[in-house]
Amino acid sequence: MDNNLPKQFESFTEARRNGFLAAKNIKDNGKKMVGVFCCFTPTELMLAAGAVPVGVCGVSEEPIKDAEKVLPRNLCPLIKSSYGHVITDTCPYFYFSDLLVGETTCDGKKKMYEELSKIKPMHVMQLPNRASGKNEFNLWK
Repeated sequence: MDNNLPKQFESFTEARRNGFLAAKNIKDNGKKMVGVFCCFTPTELMLAAGAVPVGVCGVSEEPIKDAEKVLPRNLCPLIKSSYGHVITDTCPYFYFSDLLVGETTCDGKKKMYEELSKIKPMHVMQLPNRASGKNEFNLWK
């Protein structure tokens, strides 16, 4: 097995294995990969830097029990799933990301970002919690 894949790679479903191989292919071709959590994050910045932005929100309950060993149990399942996928190496986009970019749209995510910064390079963008409004527009500006 390739040394750049997680130890448990052989046990993954075909779809997850294909995701790992596609992400690995991007990395093998010399591209940087940036994991993003929110659709508010301006992926144009990553593209302008020659990197490939990838969405990294958790989508399964599978890693939540592992996340709860570190994160408070009262955080939402999306946050715990996302963090759990990082610490269990079960998401190709987290696994191969050179940088994670988070945003300040949720207090629970801020706690997760604090923990993620111990594992991967992390940048947290100060973004508004809403898509419209005068104050939100000024913050974007």
